[in-house]
Amino acid sequence: MIVILILGILAGLIVAGILAGIFLGFFGADFKMTKDDLTIEFVNSEVYDSEGNLLCTLNGNEKRKLVSLEQMPKYLPKAYVAIEDERFYEHSGVDIKRTGAATATYVLHGGKSSFGGSTITQQLVKNITDDDEDSALRKVKEMARAIQIEKELSKDDILELYLNIIFVGGNNVNGVALGAEYYFNKEVSDLTLAECTVLASITSNPSRYNPITNPENNNTRRQIVLQNM
Repeated sequence: MIVILILGILAGLIVAGILAGIFLGFFGADFKMTKDDLTIEFVNSEVYDSEGNLLCTLNGNEKRKLVSLEQMPKYLPKAYVAIEDERFYEHSGVDIKRTGAATATYVLHGGKSSFGGSTITQQLVKNITDDDEDSALRKVKEMARAIQIEKELSKDDILELYLNIIFVGGNNVNGVALGAEYYFNKEVSDLTLAECTVLASITSNPSRYNPITNPENNNTRRQIVLQNM
């Protein structure tokens, strides 16, 4: 009965927070976000000679190469959705069920949870804003912004941005295109199903699930990705 009561209270707080975020999203600048705010600032520049040969690649603090969904193998976005946000195509930016479960697990296990409640859209917002503040207010802002973004962009556009911005490990290697080059020395379009699941397994903890330094951990998570797919 106590557990049910706690879950009921948590569900109420989550819904109230989302509604408050939506309301403040219309009236508070800190809660607003439009598609114009979703820009990836750091992208590699490539220098070629007159014959089209690559001479060098220039980058700043972040290394990234942009690619479209059409340039990715069909299994790659499916793998990320399977492990990061299985109801991505069903929710409107916030997955109430997952958020509630993550919050309940966090409370019932003394501040520890084996999974997060953020959707792919929320993760995109967090990566764009670079807001890592650990607070309830930040989470409400993230939810409000995610809901607004879902009204302006298609699911495919959101997924494409997400796959281009995420950190994949190494020395500031970001996005699946450079991830494919870094881990497999090949173009992202040439990734196999197995390699797609390897990349998708990294996201939640690039150090722990690094396929080079921690292959067993990556393999365990890769099996979960395949099962979910």
